[in-house]
Amino acid sequence: MASALHLLVRFAHVLGMAVLLGGVAFAWQLLRGDERDPVSTLRRYERLFWGAVGVMIATGVGNLGALGPPGPGTRWGAVLSGKLAVVIGFVVLSAVRSLAVERLAATDAALAPVRGRLRALYAATGWGLVLIVGLAEVLAHG
Repeated sequence: MASALHLLVRFAHVLGMAVLLGGVAFAWQLLRGDERDPVSTLRRYERLFWGAVGVMIATGVGNLGALGPPGPGTRWGAVLSGKLAVVIGFVVLSAVRSLAVERLAATDAALAPVRGRLRALYAATGWGLVLIVGLAEVLAHG
């Protein structure tokens, strides 16, 4: 039973990352296009994004508990510390991006002047996720 639960936690973790990475790629591509009002779609994605972040944090803690916490003086502990620092930076950047989307929606401002900046925020989010996945692979496989 415990192994089935652990498998379910890992599945939810991988599914959460797929939602995050696939969604951010979709949002970035959406901003490259000529769609007149992508803001409502972006707002929906932001809600999905934060739900997936919550799943990732909860299941990440579950995965960490299953692996057992080695000391911070080990290589694995150092990589984990680095990954946690990247995740904190990622969450801060994502909050800025989400607030920008919400402000854009609330003010009914024109998207054209900020489209490039918003696209850059989604690109940075995507690259941050790629870095997090890379660090997760190092943690999982040494």
